Amino acid sequence: MTSEIPTTMRAIALTKFCNPAEYNLGTLPVPKITRPDELLIRVRAASVNPVDVKLASSIGKMMGGANFPSKLGYDLAGEVVDVGTDVSTFKKGDEVYSRVGTEHKGTLAEYCLSSVSTTALKPASLSFAEAAAIPLAAQTALQALDVGEEQVKGGLKGKVVYVPAGLSGTGSFGVQLAKNVFGAKSVVTSLSPGKIKLIGELMGEGTPDVIVDYTKQKTVDVTGKGSVDFMFDTVGETVKSLGVIRKGGAIVSVSMGPNGTDFKKKNPTLPTYIAYILNVVDWLLRTYTGWYGVSYKALVLVGNAKDLERLSGWVQEGKVKPIVGSVVKLSDLEGVRKGCQQCLEGKGGVGKFVVEID
Repeated sequence: MTSEIPTTMRAIALTKFCNPAEYNLGTLPVPKITRPDELLIRVRAASVNPVDVKLASSIGKMMGGANFPSKLGYDLAGEVVDVGTDVSTFKKGDEVYSRVGTEHKGTLAEYCLSSVSTTALKPASLSFAEAAAIPLAAQTALQALDVGEEQVKGGLKGKVVYVPAGLSGTGSFGVQLAKNVFGAKSVVTSLSPGKIKLIGELMGEGTPDVIVDYTKQKTVDVTGKGSVDFMFDTVGETVKSLGVIRKGGAIVSVSMGPNGTDFKKKNPTLPTYIAYILNVVDWLLRTYTGWYGVSYKALVLVGNAKDLERLSGWVQEGKVKPIVGSVVKLSDLEGVRKGCQQCLEGKGGVGKFVVEID
């Protein structure tokens, strides 16, 4: 880490809403601390999430626009190089990780701002690339399971939990947390044939307990009707999978569309009519699942330091580990574009796609 902070930096900078093939590497000013609770972080690695690339596409335009040039990314791991006047919990040189707030978006860059409320010390056992894979995906899984813990009578310990797409970024954390932290009796997931052997190698045998080959099998045929207590829907299976959820069970989804009111709180530029449409869809899903005796919630992530600290503890205990599928350098623009395109399509990838800031 250098002692002087430069005035400019390299960053993935978008001049319009576009798909990853049009992403470019530009030179932008290094952001400056303007609030007393902010940190300036030298980014060593950043991971890309589906929401990042979707909001950079035409979907983002529909959701309320952006100021261009627009930076990309919410997850980072790096070193603190400067702190705001009220910051006492971090100092220069600390290795940290964060899911930055919407106002600080732009982690695919050499420098990025974050706030104390969304930042924690990086788990010492992890590389920057591994740590960068955690924040958004793992916090999403954790918050979904926290809701399940509240909504399923008696909590999730000793229960059956279904997490589709167990080797996706969010799904991989959901499987591990459900089994190793929340104490589920059985964790069910769905995978393509090529990934079935791989998941045991990456997570350890027995995590998950039951694997559905979704190309040949239906989950209900493998698990039995009404056999699942809680489902963390990562792929849009809420309606399709209702038959496997018992009465009194619960579903938390991050893939069926957010609650409009909750989403607008996090994204104030969202047009009111879009928030209204999202609320109608959310109401329909809650009503429909309610007919089956199943509670439903669309989760909108709230990034926070407390959850990152919880996750750090479980990482150190060996209960949770990030699954990093591929890593490229920021200078490898074609590699960045290819990885982001795979995130956009949501097919074929394993774990998280990470960009190291070289």
